[in-house]
Amino acid sequence: MLWVEKHVEEKKVLSLSQVLTIPTLLSRLLCQRGLSEPEKALRFLQPKLAHLADPFVIPGLKDAVFRIIEAIQANEKVLIVGDYDVDGITSTVIIKKNLSALGLDPSYVIPKRKNEGYGLTGEILQRGLRSGNVSLVIALDCGTNSIKEAQMLSDKGIDLIIVDHHQAKENIPRNRIILNPHLHPDRQEPWRNLCTAGLAFKLIHGLLKELRTRGCPKAHFIDPRDSLSLTALGTIADLVPLLAENRILARFGLKHLGRKTEPGLNALLKESNIKKEIVPESEDVTFKLAPRINACGRLDNPEVASKLLLEKDESICKELAKKMNYFNEQRKEIEMRLTEKALSLANQKFDKCSGVVACGRGEFWNPGVVGIVAGKLANELGKPCLVLAETEDGVYRGSGRGLDGVNLMDALEMCKNYLKHWGGHPVAVGLSVEKENIGAFSKAFIQSIDRLTGGIKKKPRLHIDAIISPREISEEMMKVVKSMAPYGQDNPEPLLAIKKIKLTEPVKKVGSGEHFQFSIFNGLNSISGIAWRMADRMPPTKKEIDLAFKLRWNEWNNKRNLQMILEDWKLSD
Repeated sequence: MLWVEKHVEEKKVLSLSQVLTIPTLLSRLLCQRGLSEPEKALRFLQPKLAHLADPFVIPGLKDAVFRIIEAIQANEKVLIVGDYDVDGITSTVIIKKNLSALGLDPSYVIPKRKNEGYGLTGEILQRGLRSGNVSLVIALDCGTNSIKEAQMLSDKGIDLIIVDHHQAKENIPRNRIILNPHLHPDRQEPWRNLCTAGLAFKLIHGLLKELRTRGCPKAHFIDPRDSLSLTALGTIADLVPLLAENRILARFGLKHLGRKTEPGLNALLKESNIKKEIVPESEDVTFKLAPRINACGRLDNPEVASKLLLEKDESICKELAKKMNYFNEQRKEIEMRLTEKALSLANQKFDKCSGVVACGRGEFWNPGVVGIVAGKLANELGKPCLVLAETEDGVYRGSGRGLDGVNLMDALEMCKNYLKHWGGHPVAVGLSVEKENIGAFSKAFIQSIDRLTGGIKKKPRLHIDAIISPREISEEMMKVVKSMAPYGQDNPEPLLAIKKIKLTEPVKKVGSGEHFQFSIFNGLNSISGIAWRMADRMPPTKKEIDLAFKLRWNEWNNKRNLQMILEDWKLSD
């Protein structure tokens, strides 16, 4: 792996450090993120809810608010349709809870991906409209590209509000109210990259604001901040850039999650082994909370997660959280087996190709876990990967994950004639292909990646934020690292490097034998480190090596110590 040190102008680093009286390392990290101006840097370091823009500046939001107020005043029957991932489920719960508190009693449905597919499909609408008399549908995290379904609702005299952040594949008709920042690419506003949970928060904020001006008593007893925990879950899990308004919502949402939660979230935190008294980190969402919520949808039981987040009875919440944990363990087993199969297939058939289309059918080819497997393959192989599972109706359904610099939406656009359904984001897509087209589609997809990359496979790179000396590892440095959180897309956790150091003792394998521990001496103390899934390439102890790592607190037996999380090592030059 090629190590690349990030460079910034030293003048800017020193100037920002002096003006704000902050450590040089913190100034360097800020400048690397384009925050060399003191005012911008301060807003990043000290975000406030007051920094959120007026919700009504988002196109479509005022129309959505006015239509929902009409529904409240007329006590209309409202149906919410949400997606089955964390963003869709948290958005559904945010809207459902707040509309219920305002006197409406909206019903909701979340698709079962095996037979109802993704998003606002005819199948999910058939189930959702079964009770009859629905006059308003609110689609969350889906619907932007549901042209037929929008027309079908219009023909039935049912209004449609879409709150979504997926990119449009064609011109959007006007027979609906749509709240989607990506339909306005020319507007680089702070809300530009909100996911649906963030948009749902803004919609509720705007709704309460308007109702308060109209003298609605109930609106004064509802605090939009109560939706921050769910907003943070959706925002962090959906891998949107954690900058601007996303950063504010994630940061304050994590604080609310640690301090003030409802029975459902409390049960989920406990089942995920997250201490209630400690403010969770973005990593807790990514690796503990989100997988448990997602596992429900992946195993075709998405409404288990939504029921938990809506439930108020603690004993029921406890049972639902345990059920979600069980689903997650099942998901891990299926995912592990499918990863083995897909990786073997990729190495056999696509070793010399610029992309991968791994597809199959059978026990472990589950459409619910293909997205995770595609991500693992893309990271390991260093190229865009699609993983598709054949379903009972003879259609291959799956997901794709890409790499920076390769837009998967552009790639699929080039071979859309072979696709039944497709959509998503530049680095994450969902798609379905008829069985008879899978061979031709695979060739067309590889050709599209060749056109986008010029057929050149880039060597994986590790971007180093700062090279430090062992003596600099301290609690003060940890404060600097923490001040940049929460970490996520476009605000990665700082990657530090130490050069020409010898380990203080032999490394030893730990856990199941896949990992190893090591330690260095920083001049005062011994600093321990852990290397996950790297036991197949352990470093020597008697030679000088370079270490690339992230710095974290390790909480164990009521003690807290600094710990290095190893990303890579190499022999020193």
